[in-house]
Amino acid sequence: MKKSMMALLICVVFIFATAAASFAAMGEMGLKSKDIDVNFFGSLKTYPSFTHHLSFNDDDQGHDFLIDENGVGEDHFIRNEIRMGWAGKGENWSFLIILESDFNLNKANCDRGDNEIGDGKTGMSGNSFGVEKLNVTYNFGKFAVETGWNTKFLDLMTGGLVYGDDHPYIGLFGKVGDNFSWEALYLIIQDNIDQENPSIGLLGGDGDSLDWRAYTLKGIYTLDNGFKISPFYAFSDCEARDHAQTHYFGVEGYGKIGMFTPRFEGVYVTGDTNDMDVDAWAAYASCDFNIKKEFVPYIGVTFRTGDDDGNDDDIEAYNSITNIARYTPTFGIENAFVYRYNSILGSHLYANDFDMLGGSKSGYGGISGSASANSPGMISFGAGVKGSIDKWSYKTQVMYFQFEDEGALEDFYGHSIDDEVGTEFDFRFTYKFSNHFSLGNTIAVFVPGDAIEDLYGNDYDDTGYMDTIEMVWKW
Repeated sequence: MKKSMMALLICVVFIFATAAASFAAMGEMGLKSKDIDVNFFGSLKTYPSFTHHLSFNDDDQGHDFLIDENGVGEDHFIRNEIRMGWAGKGENWSFLIILESDFNLNKANCDRGDNEIGDGKTGMSGNSFGVEKLNVTYNFGKFAVETGWNTKFLDLMTGGLVYGDDHPYIGLFGKVGDNFSWEALYLIIQDNIDQENPSIGLLGGDGDSLDWRAYTLKGIYTLDNGFKISPFYAFSDCEARDHAQTHYFGVEGYGKIGMFTPRFEGVYVTGDTNDMDVDAWAAYASCDFNIKKEFVPYIGVTFRTGDDDGNDDDIEAYNSITNIARYTPTFGIENAFVYRYNSILGSHLYANDFDMLGGSKSGYGGISGSASANSPGMISFGAGVKGSIDKWSYKTQVMYFQFEDEGALEDFYGHSIDDEVGTEFDFRFTYKFSNHFSLGNTIAVFVPGDAIEDLYGNDYDDTGYMDTIEMVWKW
């Protein structure tokens, strides 16, 4: 017995020593680290939401829902986003890792972990707790290499017309002098080899037919007064959507000049799909008037071309790679109405466009390739005011939306369609109890225009409402 215990003790000591040597070979980390600085952080967002008339019609229950990062929500639901993260750096390298779970609060999601609900309206894959964002870099001096799936963007600081998302990437970035920085990315938007298609992958076929890649280059030049000019380029190679290959040429500018904070963006896109040529453009402009911190009015306009003819061989509808307007500085509000998936409006998550209208005719962009070649485009005018008073902050705005060109949309539906989509009113206020907790509320109201009635019927004229309580913890 003693010999057996001695042998077991020797084995344990040997295994522990081997494991310790292995961990030592990986490098030191944690509070006792000598060569890595690590910070821990996290947040919890709990958003009880109450909605009414999301379909703009009392009798249409089939469309009376929205989709956000937590999944599908109807009537009353509570979105919950929990994040835990670590950021660290050593000599010439750095890392960022954020774990996240984003889900509707219910017993299935909270008590049982990752759970797919069969009705399709209470659970989505977003409730999986996993690595939501990752970024790892190594600096070679003149430039640095990076990889991961952290949020990357081309035009988040202005209109968000082209791209902003957390797709996987491999990239390079660096600086030239004191005023110019740059970043080049290879983005894996989509990489599927089967997707319920037995002819793809190991069984034969072309695995590239379901892929979507994007290649981007962005530069930022900072003027002596702090104003930034940023030209950018993106090549979107979307095999999954009719082999669409498109080139985005754009520039944005933003910064504070005296009491003004102007922002502008212009984008031209050209390319082709299997059967059609792409020729479209978009623009954005806004300005904050920094009268005082308690009172900052702002105005802005967005323009996206629509397609005028659904029967010709070109696409004049502007499709983003991923429209990221929800998080742009001027008109972005997380719990506003238009920045969710709404099947009646044809809007998608994060976006302020209506690019899902016009049927399944292949476009060349949108989340999951959802944008239509028959998209009517958009013209939006907006104005608002924001500010902070002691621990209070507020933001209220109005946005008017209309179609830019509904010609192709009329060809698809077979009748005349008005260009007035509707008007949104948003009001958000927040009280910051401390650096670690705030309580707020966002009220979003959307009044549908004549275009909604023309698309779906005269009964689609009820005002849509959303009221979201915002409880946010940070650590």
